[in-house]
Amino acid sequence: MATQGSAWYVDFFRSDYLNVYGHTFTEERAQKEAGFVATALDLKPGASVLDLCCGQGRHAVNLAKRGLKVTGLDLNSEYLELTRRAADASKVQLKTVAADMREIPYENNFDAIVNMYSSFGYLESEAEDLKVLESAAKALKPGGRLLLDMLNREWAVANYIQNDWHSGADGTLYVERRDLDLASSRMHVHFIVIDPDGNRHESIGHIIRLYTLTEMTRLLARVGLIVNAVFGGFEGESYSIETRRMIIIARKE
Repeated sequence: MATQGSAWYVDFFRSDYLNVYGHTFTEERAQKEAGFVATALDLKPGASVLDLCCGQGRHAVNLAKRGLKVTGLDLNSEYLELTRRAADASKVQLKTVAADMREIPYENNFDAIVNMYSSFGYLESEAEDLKVLESAAKALKPGGRLLLDMLNREWAVANYIQNDWHSGADGTLYVERRDLDLASSRMHVHFIVIDPDGNRHESIGHIIRLYTLTEMTRLLARVGLIVNAVFGGFEGESYSIETRRMIIIARKE
């Protein structure tokens, strides 16, 4: 459970996140996704990029390998340390900043901002999510672009499975329950973690607001960001009801 006074996303991203999802974070996947980002945003060597909610730096490092000036921002200082270690191991340079995504400490600074792996929609209300977009718009240079990699709400509703599970490489079992509230358009994902020796604990899990493309277009427009492309995945496929991802690219006017 969340500790008193802390939001769920503070506690979940301390350790449970990497334990639950780490098996999906392959280097091959990170390279592919970073390549798509660079192509879709037409980023040339030397362009300044902010990886917003960079986590352990898998995209930030791969973007830096392409000659981009990368800054990784995350609320979790331990993840930023992992990012720095990954950059050192890959012999690339990047900056790291510990900050809340609603308070990006830059203005008119970046050619592009990327927000990967459904990291938008975690906050307590639409008003708080809007603060993220306002902060991103402020941090972008005029003409700069924001890329949001989001779970496609239409796909999530059509393919809703309440209960699921998977096992880790060490034999740990992760039992997952998803509760989808259509009225609020929020998905609450809970986990029960069962160790190989049989010990179990409940993870705080995570909650995400699933936005439609119509809603996102309106929110982005409110902060001066105009949608100019939407993709359904990292192969560059067109966005549709059948695509799992909704990757939005918006430009600062």
